[in-house]
This record gives sequence, structure tokens and C-alpha cells, in this order.
Amino acid sequence: MGSHAPKDEGKIKMMIIWMSFLCTMAHVPSLILRYIPFKDRTDKNQKKQLLFWYGLGLVINFFLYIKVEEKIGVSISFYKMNLMLFCVIMGGVNILVLRGYVKEQLFTFGLTALIILLTYAVAAYLVEIVGYKTIPQGLIIENIFGLLLYVFIYPWIRKLMRNTITPFLNIDSQNYWNTIWFIPIAMFLGTVFSLGMEDYIETPLQLMSRMFTGLATLMLCQNIAKDYRRIQEHNQITQQIEQQKKYYEALTEAVKVEREARHNFKHQLAAVQGFLDTGNIEELRTYCDSMQVKLAKITEIPYTGNAAADGVLYHYACLAEGKGVFFSSRCRFNSLNISDTDLCCILGNALDNALTASEGYEGEKYIRVAAQQEKEMLLITVDNSFDGFLIQEGEKIFSRKRKQEEGIGMKSMRQICEKYGGSCSFQTAGNEFEASFLLMLEQK
Repeated sequence: MGSHAPKDEGKIKMMIIWMSFLCTMAHVPSLILRYIPFKDRTDKNQKKQLLFWYGLGLVINFFLYIKVEEKIGVSISFYKMNLMLFCVIMGGVNILVLRGYVKEQLFTFGLTALIILLTYAVAAYLVEIVGYKTIPQGLIIENIFGLLLYVFIYPWIRKLMRNTITPFLNIDSQNYWNTIWFIPIAMFLGTVFSLGMEDYIETPLQLMSRMFTGLATLMLCQNIAKDYRRIQEHNQITQQIEQQKKYYEALTEAVKVEREARHNFKHQLAAVQGFLDTGNIEELRTYCDSMQVKLAKITEIPYTGNAAADGVLYHYACLAEGKGVFFSSRCRFNSLNISDTDLCCILGNALDNALTASEGYEGEKYIRVAAQQEKEMLLITVDNSFDGFLIQEGEKIFSRKRKQEEGIGMKSMRQICEKYGGSCSFQTAGNEFEASFLLMLEQK
């Protein structure tokens, strides 16, 4: 009798360890899902911080389960409460480490919690079918089922997280987050509190209720994301069309002016000849000055080989002229496998930043745009004058409007460069700011 006691005690300890380990592993899917949408926005230092806090939290949770089971025994209510509290604490860690994304993180928390809730609701129902003798045994089986289900549906969940969150991680999507951030949190809390914390067995009706509510919420969030993306694309296309219309109107006007100039050239030549014949140099000088003023008012029309880029360059050339900023461009963008939207996004954001910086400078105001293409590389540079004041940390340049947060335009341009296997850099020399964008392209 006594010889069997150590074996039974060893089995109990092993079961406690396995239960604690698997209950702790139940948190891993939520950690992964919360990180996925922000992967491309996380630098090395932030990744190290997240890894440290995630690891520390899991280790503490593991030993917490062991202690609770040894002292009073792990109950279903403790298991569920632990799941919720761990999610809340790690959600707070994400908000503190990945600054500037509060609503985005809250939405991610709600969506992740809802997905895990649905997964483990199915697992709990399967436990009822299989059966269990003790709560630790039931928790072991439930977490095995839950982790297997998570692995099975992971590709779809990963796509869902990236489609509903990643494309909208900037201030331009503020309306999107104001609309959507609370939806999954509300659905998650409503589903949780509809079933007592002490309940373990999921009935078919309870399971169906959770599944319908959860899936409806996921589909709602996904469709809102699709609609908002279509609105953004429509706005971008509309903006490009408006810029191109202005550009083509300018071309039409330029052709008209050139025809008039040719027609009037003989009269102008006769006027100059008349001033010379009479020796009226002062009148000639005044006449030439007036002609120069007329020519100066005509904004130079760019031609790059890409109509969309021409429209953007002409748009900012006109804005620069109106604000007393000298503008010049030397670009060729023909035969490139890069979408007009991406190209115009880089040019538009870079020129918008350059114009804002230049007009606030009291010295010589200028913007110079250049593009050089060699084989499969395209280099775009935008130089501009500025007041010399820059908020920078490493490779990130922070917005003056939102301190400790990288500018929206900077994020977009960096993301596009990475999309094409390139990079972007920002340098200063005195009162000159230079933005460089390198894209690896295949020629058409």
C-alpha cells in the first residue's frame, strides 16, 4: 500500500505540471495574434521589450498555477479569470511598448480575446464529449484541443488580423478606429458575462450562441475594413485624377500661350526694334522687365514619362510658387513596374513635408526633386530648406504635431520602400533636409 503512494504522488505532481504548462500555453495564441498586425511597425528595441515581458508573464503564470493547485486547487473560475487578466495585462504591455496605437491596441485586444474565446468554447464542448474525472484532467484535455484548433485555423486568423488592422495604422484612419475599436471588446464582454465564470461545460445551445455572435462580429469587422479600404482607394484615385486634370489643364494653357506667343512674336520683335531704332533704352528695359514678369508667373510644367507623377509634381510646384518657395524637378519615371499609387504616395508625402518645412524657414526657400534610374534601381531624392529643428530618434523622425510619434507620411513612405525591397533615409546638413528613397525595380 505504502509502495504505491510515491507513484501516485508522482503522477499527481506530473499532472499539476502538465496542467500548469498547458494552461500557460493557452496564452501564447493571444500574444502571437496581438503582435502580428504591428510586426512591420516594431523596431528591434520594442521587439526585445515585448519578448522580455511576454516571457516573464508566461513564467510567472506557470508557477502561479502550480502554487494555486497545491494550496487550494485550480477552479474553473480561476482558469477563466486568469485568461482574462493575463490578456488585459499583456494588452497594457503592448500599449506601453508600442506607443501611439491606443485604439488600435484595444481593438486588437477585443478581436484576439474573441477569437480565443471561440476556439476554447469549441474545445470545452469537445471535453464534455470526451469526459474527464478531475478539473486538472479536464483543463489538460481542453487546452490540448484548444491549441490544436488554434494551429488549424491560424492561417485564416493571421490574414484576418492583418487585413483589419495593419493597413489602417495611421492617423489618416482615425474615422475607421473611432467606428470599429469598441465592437469586438463589447461582443467579447457580452459573450463572457452571458455565461457564469464558474461554469465549465458548454451545452450545444451555448456553443452555437457563442459561435454565431463571434463569427458575426468577425465578419462585421472584416467587412468594415474592406469598405474603408475601398473608400481610401477611391479617395486616392480621385485625388490623383484631380491633380492630373490640373496638369492637363496647364498643358492645354501652355499650348495656347505658346501659340499666342508665336502669333505675337512678330509684334514683340517689332516693338523691340522700334525701341532700338529710337535709342529708347529705358523703355526697352521696362518692356523686357514686363515680359520677364509674365514669364515668371507661368509655372514650369514637368514631364517625367508618368502622367500621375507629372500631376503630383505640378500640383506642388504651383503650391510652392504661391508660397514663395523655389521649386525644381529633374525626374524620369518611364518603364517602371511600380504602381502609380505607390509612386505618388512617396512623391506626395515627401513634397508635402518639404513644402511645410520650407515655408516655415526665414531664409532661402527651395525644394529640389530628382530621380535617377540605373538598371533595376530607382533613387528619388527630395532636398528642401528648413529651420534646422528636428525631433529624431535613431532612424525615426517624429512629428512636431504628435511628439514621440513618427510622422504619418514617414511611415507610409518607409512601408512602400520596404514593399519594393528598398529603403529610405533622411539626413540633414545645416538648414537643408534630404529625403532619399531607394526602390529595387524590374524594368518593363
